[in-house]
Amino acid sequence: MAKQAKSDVEKQLDEQAAIEIKRQVKAEMALNGVSAKEVAERLTAMGRPITEQGLRNKISQCTHQTTWYWDLLKAIKEK
Repeated sequence: MAKQAKSDVEKQLDEQAAIEIKRQVKAEMALNGVSAKEVAERLTAMGRPITEQGLRNKISQCTHQTTWYWDLLKAIKEK
């Protein structure tokens, strides 16, 4: 079965979601007082190796999958 192309509405929803996800990630980092470097180190320790710049790119471009995003939030909130 061929993958169906996204409609204009789906594309708009994806764009809006990307903006909101970026804001949420940055807000969570600020609320938890962690830097991108600290989060990258925590993710690497969890088994999801990433550099600080790689993390910044993923957040900026919103190119992560849901499961990775879930681990990202756990790493941000880790005490």
